[in-house]
Amino acid sequence: MNQIQKSIIDLDLPFGLAHALSIIEGTYGDVCYYKNKTLTKFGRNLTVGTSSETLAELQGTTANETFVTTNIIDGISSSSASDTTQTIVIEGHTIDVSGNLTFVVQDAILTGQTKAVLTTPLARANRMYVKRSGTFGNTPAALVGDVHCYDDTGGISAGVPVVPAATKVMILAGRVGSEKAATSISSADYWIITDFSTVASDATGPTGYATVNMEIRDVPNGGAWRHIGRDYIVLPGVSGVERRFDPPVIIPKNHDWRVVGFCDAGVSALDADASGYLATIA
Repeated sequence: MNQIQKSIIDLDLPFGLAHALSIIEGTYGDVCYYKNKTLTKFGRNLTVGTSSETLAELQGTTANETFVTTNIIDGISSSSASDTTQTIVIEGHTIDVSGNLTFVVQDAILTGQTKAVLTTPLARANRMYVKRSGTFGNTPAALVGDVHCYDDTGGISAGVPVVPAATKVMILAGRVGSEKAATSISSADYWIITDFSTVASDATGPTGYATVNMEIRDVPNGGAWRHIGRDYIVLPGVSGVERRFDPPVIIPKNHDWRVVGFCDAGVSALDADASGYLATIA
């Protein structure tokens, strides 16, 4: 009878994944093994114009997330007073004085348009979703309003942050989860991306074409965002781009990652997703 392995450290890995661990050790000095966990990040931006914008749902006309350097992301609330009692799961990271990120998952119960305070304040908020209740597979009810996770810059009005840049991740009304093609990687992990796709998801697409790419930035050292890989050209009326990476793309520990895009002309809705494996430092 086969035993289910609790760790996959000793599995016979495909060459690309095994070689990625070798590159991590040679480049960053970290000996790693793959966790029993994968990571998929997906998101959309319905109004991408001719300037570079993150493919994520952010408040109002906010194009890109404003990153904070301390743990001040401390609350969630809904734009609707009807959203009460739902439990929201928030995935994110805390940061220490040295700039090291630590992954945190926590629950918070919505209290309508009143701020529900997070148990653990964060420096990064990357994903939110309505927690299932009852039997396995139970589908949670859609939210009535937009649910925001934010820092307290400027406070809130009717459940919505007064300063749009304070919102770090949100769930749109009528949905049960956020869509944010951006995340952060903790100081103990590496993300080995194997698959990527992007598409213009509205009926007409951009006027001309859209350009999409992935970017990373070192959290402790800051600095400019750096493109990784090639630019992906998305044409209106044509199927989107799908890419299988061999060798895989390595996102280092303690880095922010995002997908950005811009249109040659006009405005378009752009979607993207990336998936891969998480490796942790031994």
